[in-house]
Amino acid sequence: MRKQTLNRETEEWLTAYILGQLDEEERRKAKAWIEETPENRSAYESLLRDCLRIRWAQEDRRIQTVKAWRRVSAALQRKRRRWSHIAAAASVACVFVLAGVLLSRKETPAPVAQHTIQPIHTQATLILSTGKAVNLIDSPGDIKEQDGSVVTVDSAAGLRYDSLAVPATQTAPIYNKIIVPRGGEYFVTLADGTQVWLDAESELEYPVQFNTDSRQVKLKGKAYFSVTKDERKPFVVRANEFALRVYGTEFNIEARDERHIETVLVEGAVGFRANGKTAEQRLRPGQLAVANTVTGETQIRKVNVASYVAWKNREIVFENERLDRIMDEVARWYDVEVFFQNEELKTLRFDCNMPRYADIQDLFFFMEQTSDARFSVSGKTVIVSKK
Repeated sequence: MRKQTLNRETEEWLTAYILGQLDEEERRKAKAWIEETPENRSAYESLLRDCLRIRWAQEDRRIQTVKAWRRVSAALQRKRRRWSHIAAAASVACVFVLAGVLLSRKETPAPVAQHTIQPIHTQATLILSTGKAVNLIDSPGDIKEQDGSVVTVDSAAGLRYDSLAVPATQTAPIYNKIIVPRGGEYFVTLADGTQVWLDAESELEYPVQFNTDSRQVKLKGKAYFSVTKDERKPFVVRANEFALRVYGTEFNIEARDERHIETVLVEGAVGFRANGKTAEQRLRPGQLAVANTVTGETQIRKVNVASYVAWKNREIVFENERLDRIMDEVARWYDVEVFFQNEELKTLRFDCNMPRYADIQDLFFFMEQTSDARFSVSGKTVIVSKK
């Protein structure tokens, strides 16, 4: 398909359409133009993505949105008399782009209904060695374990274990488990200083103190680890039959399905076994390993690490990802149930970059504007259907 090059007048017209500044007749004309040819739709979607990236881009804004800003800014400046409240500064214009997007959704019939869906937020339950469950949101302060260890619950710093408070006579390890529900996330610093970011619907079981020859933890779900190096005590992450041996490093591991465990190495070195019968394989930084613990099969390939660890950096990033996988993550992050009315919609693919704590309708609005999918919300249920 030949790429469509928009002239200045058409860009200005489509920008006004995106910002909701056209009357009903002009909106009908714009919609007709968009659907007239595949080239027109592709050009419109490209412009729309540029506009939304201004809203969503964060640390890399200056790099990713220079072209988009020039395009949108030119259109906005030519409308200064209509929109007297627009300032010349780029930052103010970027805010106005967001306001325009929201305005357009208010002035036209919105396919997404009112909802009570909240963005992901800090929440977790700690299971002590006694079996007692502690709500970590309602219980700030210090908790004393059976071995004398001090567990500090901090609303800003998460859960922290004090390795200096261990009695010298302590031998057998005792364990804690942290459970993060759907719609939640949590941060924990283990007794050796290892930092763990836990994603929604995840569990981590670990010794209160690492007083044996190895530091072993059990993971269910998804977590990002920054492991404190200790050559005398290797750090091992277990997920069912899968075992990851760490040599002082940072990595992301997703263990929601024993047939599809993913590990992405950010820096350092790790070795992994798909199950007890397979040999250890090593990963290099920037590589993804996908392991099937049932068959022992593994695949290793080079990937863009940023998209796999973006959640830990408070971003939502998808690169050419299937809609069904995106909605699986959305269900966990926003604690919703998702139903597809059309199976073929699951194979739609999207690129996305937006803040992790954004309104769910921002994501749905973008995907509706760039595909044949429609997202309807009722309470905490999301229905994905065809337009």
